Amino acid sequence: MPFSRRGFMKWAASLSAFAAASRARADVLPFFMESAGTQFRPALLPSQEEVWEHVKWMAQLGPKFTGNKAHTEFVEFLATQLQSLGLEITRDRYTFPRWEAKRWGIGIQPASGQPFKVPVTSYWPYSGQTPPEGVTAELVDGGTHPAYRLSGVEGKIVFVDIANEPGAWGEMYQPWGVLPAGTALPATHSMLRSPVNKLAPFHKAGAAAVILGWTNVSDANAADQYAPFGSALQNIPALYVGRESGARMKAMAGSGAKATVILEAGTFPDAPTETIIATLPGSSADEVIIVNTHTDGSNALQENGGIGIVALAKYFSQIPKAERRRTMVFVLSTGHFANSYVPSIRGVIAKHPELIQKTVAALTVEHLGSREWVDDAALKNYKPTGRDEWVLALTRLKSTGDVMLDAFQGLGDRRIAVINPVKGGFFGEGNALAAAGVPTAAFMAAPDYLCAASPNGCIDKLSAELMHVQLQALAKALHRMDAMSAAELKGQNG
Repeated sequence: MPFSRRGFMKWAASLSAFAAASRARADVLPFFMESAGTQFRPALLPSQEEVWEHVKWMAQLGPKFTGNKAHTEFVEFLATQLQSLGLEITRDRYTFPRWEAKRWGIGIQPASGQPFKVPVTSYWPYSGQTPPEGVTAELVDGGTHPAYRLSGVEGKIVFVDIANEPGAWGEMYQPWGVLPAGTALPATHSMLRSPVNKLAPFHKAGAAAVILGWTNVSDANAADQYAPFGSALQNIPALYVGRESGARMKAMAGSGAKATVILEAGTFPDAPTETIIATLPGSSADEVIIVNTHTDGSNALQENGGIGIVALAKYFSQIPKAERRRTMVFVLSTGHFANSYVPSIRGVIAKHPELIQKTVAALTVEHLGSREWVDDAALKNYKPTGRDEWVLALTRLKSTGDVMLDAFQGLGDRRIAVINPVKGGFFGEGNALAAAGVPTAAFMAAPDYLCAASPNGCIDKLSAELMHVQLQALAKALHRMDAMSAAELKGQNG
């Protein structure tokens, strides 16, 4: 380097007045004022084309539901990529009762008139299963969630109205900052997910099957939603239908009409699945930065954190070890979509306590490159707005909040809210790390299509350019974390 770090910092200090005038925040040093060892080096990050080719390949595998063939192939690809960079690979193996839907449908026999088939928007994963011919029973009205009517449903097929409930961001989150400057955090935001998390009340009441009808989203938006993911086997088959089909079925419920529900599924006891832990040694092995994501998911947005982590690992592996202060551990966990059986990042915390003890910071990377899609007012069309989807960077600490804000400054109309989840909210795969006391920033987008297992993997809703921009910012954030002391990362500046 042309300067010692001490000399360089003296020079940087002489520019403090300029920095204060040119930046709204002066509590975090801008990247151009850092030592060469902590500067972002764009040429070392894999190109946009290279990253996107990996995303396209991944999407073509199909949904990577925990432990299925596509997921296993993807995990092996990620492990091979990381090993080829010279990282040390450790595998944590789990087994669980994997469930996989094969065939589903609904038929209606009215009390009078011709039978007809009802379009199904999606099935409830791990709900239950039927024989090939399905189950046939009287169709009854079970009310609207959460005010169920369960008396007299034994042996019947129960129809229930459900509505998507937008997240109350204004109540859940306290912003550390929102970009672009002058942008306000939305009071509410829609991430489509079923409000019904358990089918136990219907099973206990003796119902033969459950049909859930969306009331406030378009059929295109509801299509292929894998919700609620992560549930244990419910022992009662359940399917989802769209608004118009639901209204038609509700009108027929209790009139003597019969429904046939088909949900054929395979179950695979003791199915294997693995978490990958890849270690890139730094100058010190006594302090660690964890960069983590999950590998299982329903589409190219849910699953692309693994592609992002490979790109970040490749970037930092090219920086001389002497210029990397800490060891980086890249964790690609399994079980996000089967967390009733497989502990995901919680398993890493339980199995590797020595790793967590050494960890001074964590960056969770999920859901990169998301573009905004919304329903129109008539709930007839689900379409793009032409804008990037909102991204959340969740952290309970101002120290890591400032890191994320600094990394994403100057990126134009890239909407990112750096927030403290003061009431509920979610850290995703970063939640358990934050709960374990690790200073954690969790980066993710949460559009309506987050859990949609669309045939094309929702790749039409992603942006290669946006994903690459986000990876650049995340590399900058990791540089900043590596440059800060453990006390600074915890917000202890004294």
